Amino acid sequence: MQLRDDFAKHISELHNPIDRPYSQNIDDKLFNSIEDVEHLNKETHDINPDYLTFLPAYFWVFYFAMGWIYVSAIFLTNFIYDDITYVYIRPEGWGAINILGTLLYLFAAGIPVLLLLYQLVRKYPIRTQYYFLKQQQKIAYYYRPLWKFRQPYELKIVDYKDVHPDLHQDPYNRAYTPLNLYVADPETGDITHHLKLEDYRVNPRVQWAFIRTYMESPADELPVDAQFCEAYPADTSKSLFACADIIYRKNGIIPSNHSGGGQIMIFIIGSIIALGNLFQANHYQCTKRAILHPDVSKLLTWDGQDNPYPIQPITDEAELAFEGSNWEVNVRWVCIILINASLFAWAVVAYNA
Repeated sequence: MQLRDDFAKHISELHNPIDRPYSQNIDDKLFNSIEDVEHLNKETHDINPDYLTFLPAYFWVFYFAMGWIYVSAIFLTNFIYDDITYVYIRPEGWGAINILGTLLYLFAAGIPVLLLLYQLVRKYPIRTQYYFLKQQQKIAYYYRPLWKFRQPYELKIVDYKDVHPDLHQDPYNRAYTPLNLYVADPETGDITHHLKLEDYRVNPRVQWAFIRTYMESPADELPVDAQFCEAYPADTSKSLFACADIIYRKNGIIPSNHSGGGQIMIFIIGSIIALGNLFQANHYQCTKRAILHPDVSKLLTWDGQDNPYPIQPITDEAELAFEGSNWEVNVRWVCIILINASLFAWAVVAYNA
């Protein structure tokens, strides 16, 4: 996966380079892929005459890791617990061995939940956003090596024209081919910047054509549909629950105006995977915004008026939700959390009955 250090160190080592900025005409036939274009519209976070950014790609390996730890912990504690009760005479009801096994089970199986709660409170950014500055023809982003988690993020600004796009295919997962953008030293060819967009849910060629069209072409050539492209103040929101709703709204499960529609569907789906959705919502909410950095702010020219790109505005209900004042959103997620807590408590009691 992309957590491994298996990327190019020199520009000649790129796997599958594609057209560079301004090098040739943009293939607008790529936009015939309706699903890919709709996906990019839903992922668009900010788009205006000055900058474009997408919601930070949620790296699905964290879902996998959480599930793997959780299931492994259950199997491990069950194995140890069964061995203990096999060697010793298992007391009836809530005897000492049962209590010890239950505490061990709760501790091991609860570790990923505790880590999740710690992340929700600490609000530590995991992924970053890339800001494509059209007027300045630059890309701004924060960077920090994954293994240096105690090191603060460092702002990076690169020239768009210096980008070398590459379709990097993971040798261990042929279905995972994200778009990677590299910047190299012009004299040595050594890679100096590596931008990992990491969105495996869209054709990387369509994604690159979308970015190129924004950076190099008039606004009316970009395939933006207000039906799908919505304004998401996710990383400035005060409400974790409102950010969690983004997951469903982007998939078209409930209306996008936070009016309270689709409540039953949310209870059915949310009650099953609520913790994962809250984790993703936390990721949206706490992502660093390079656009707020003084060195980037001085590059902006848009005055906030007359946006030529059609984008669905934030409704009054959505504004309340992102301020944490929409009672329908808050009650829904509190109920979902209570349902999950009740199911977990029931499973523990039933196991020890």
